[in-house]
Amino acid sequence: MTLIEPIILLGAAVGGVTGAVWGFGSGVGWAVAGLLGGAVLGPLLLMLLLLVLAMLLTLFKEGPRAMLRDLWGRRPPERP
Repeated sequence: MTLIEPIILLGAAVGGVTGAVWGFGSGVGWAVAGLLGGAVLGPLLLMLLLLVLAMLLTLFKEGPRAMLRDLWGRRPPERP
């Protein structure tokens, strides 16, 4: 199992529970819709949150050039 599977499973679980709890106040139908919506959107939002956190960590640790280099996937040319 790579790192992506636990992140997706955790995002789906947390998103599903959060959606179901928020929707339950309006009725059972909204709870089911919140559960399904959270299970679908939870992994996407968790991945986005982790990406932003990684970029901020790189920004504060290595600087803005390293963050942009990681974002665009470019490496500086090696000097002989």
